[in-house]
Order: sequence, then structure tokens, then C-alpha cells
Amino acid sequence: MKIRILFGVAVLGHLFACASVKPLPQDYQAPAPLAREYLTEFCYRPSPITEELTLIKEKKRYRLYEVSIDAGFNGFDDDSPITFDYYEQLSETMSPIVLLLPILNGQKHIMRPFATKFASKGYAVIIIDTVQRNTLLDDLKDPEHSIRKVVQRHRRVIDWAESRPNLDTSRLGVFGASLGGFNALYLAALDKRVNVASIALVGGSLPYVLLNSNERRIVEAVTGVKKELSFNNKQLMEYLTDKIDTDPLAIAPHVNAERILMVLAKYDEAVPYGSQLELYEKMGRPEAITLPTGHITAAAYIFYLRSQVFKFFDQKLSPASKSGTAAISPDYCNQLFGAQK
Repeated sequence: MKIRILFGVAVLGHLFACASVKPLPQDYQAPAPLAREYLTEFCYRPSPITEELTLIKEKKRYRLYEVSIDAGFNGFDDDSPITFDYYEQLSETMSPIVLLLPILNGQKHIMRPFATKFASKGYAVIIIDTVQRNTLLDDLKDPEHSIRKVVQRHRRVIDWAESRPNLDTSRLGVFGASLGGFNALYLAALDKRVNVASIALVGGSLPYVLLNSNERRIVEAVTGVKKELSFNNKQLMEYLTDKIDTDPLAIAPHVNAERILMVLAKYDEAVPYGSQLELYEKMGRPEAITLPTGHITAAAYIFYLRSQVFKFFDQKLSPASKSGTAAISPDYCNQLFGAQK
């Protein structure tokens, strides 16, 4: 038994030694905001929230709830309830928050080690379900609509957090990997309430990633949409490029890289490494961890990444800071709604 433990420790030590970390360049310049006419497309008037909380279990430091809230938006074809796991701190003081965004198939168990780590350290944690999505094929036919719908649903969860007196939304972090990483990037760029973010296994351009991914569900969806629309690869690339306004490469230069931690995988073929590097450069070279793995095998580093993400978030959220990840003024939606959202 001891030999197995020592072997495991030795393997983990070798893995961690192989991961490389690059700091943010010292000459980094703060980004300019996205064009105001673009940002107003993401403005919305928050509506009252209907919630349902079900207690699942109680630990020494926190309670775990399953939560369902109404979507609360008009103009989208998906008004199904938004569901998530909520780790509530038992302390009477206001808790910083971490939003965890799962991968493509919505498997929350991959995020649970992160959730328990943060919850044990005094953070309120929210793991958002992704099971409400349309099929990926339908998303590819109308990609911008799908992106904006998901962004709004995730922002609705932040609205819910703002409604709870024990949650401190001035200290809000977001972490996501793969699909969750793309969604974390969108929130980081478009919602001024996000204070710090870590995005893992994310690249741009999105059309390039979709057409060059080896992820089975993406390959099946791309094949299906090409057949349905009678497109070849070049035609589908042109179609997606025309349809997608909210591309990672378009928003990346407007994200505050000082408050971003990227995770890249050198041998990733689901989100090609070259596209990850392009996003990294466009964002201004934020602090980054590069793993010597592929997309799925990055899971071998889950506890190392958990430690690094926690350390980064704790450093950025501990001191009071008015700056967040989005280069947006607090009143950018006031002219439309007279509310700071």
C-alpha cells in the first residue's frame, strides 16, 4: 500500500513539474472597452426571480442545495428553468462567490473537486447545469443566438446571487473548462460583475475550433449541419464566420488580462493548441498554465489546477478592487434601462 502511495506521489510530482506557468507581461496595457453599440446588445432589464431551493446535505462549513430559478427573459426560445448546485456557507459573514461552468456534456462531477475546495475555504459556490441546451446541431445553425442565450442565462444566475444578502457579488470569480471555459470567457468580457476568471482549454476563432475539433459530439454536429445545409467545410466556415459576432478573438482584446488565468493544453485536438495560443496572444498574454496533455488527459492535473485556480482567485479577491475582467463602465446600460446591469 505504501509503495502505491509513494508511486502516486512520484507520478503527480512528475506531472506538476512538467506544467509550465507564464506570468502576465510587465508592460501589459489595460484594454479598451467593446464598442458601446455592441455592448447594448447584451443589456437587459432584470425581472423578479422565482426560486426553489432543495437541501441535499449539510457539512460542517456549508450546506448543499439544488436550486431552480425562472429564466426571466423574453426573446429567447428556451425559457426552461435554470438549475444549479449551490454550496452555501454557514458563516454569518458575506461570502465571496465562485461560479463553475461545466464541460459540453454538463457533467458536474468534474467541477465538484473545485466546488468542495472553494467551499471548504469559505467561498459560496455555484455549479450551473448545462442540460437545458438545444442540440449542438441546432446551435450551429444559429450560433450567435445560442451564444447570447447562454450568456443571458448565466447572467441570470449572477442576478440571483445579487438578491441574496449573504453573498458578496463584489468578489465574484468564474471558472470553466472546454465549453465551460468559452462560457466563462463570455461572462468575463460582458458582465462587469465578474471580478476574476480562469478559462481552461479555450481557443479562437470559434468557427475554426468547431471545424477542426476531434471531439466526437462536435464532429457529429458539424457533419450533420453540413448535410442539412448542403455545405462543404469552406462554406460552413464562411457561414459560421458571418453568423458569429461574439467570437472569442473579437472579445479577447477587451478583457482585463490582469484578472485572467488561462489553462492551455499543448497536445489538445478538441480545441487545437494553435487556436488556444492565438486567443492567449489576443488577450494580451494573461498569466497562463500550459499542460503537456491533450484535452481529456488534462484531467490528470485536476488537483494541481484546483490548487492554482484557488490561489489565483484568493489573491485577486482578497484585496478590495473596483476593477473586474470586463472593460465596461458601471453605467453602460443606463441609457436603455436606467439600471446598472
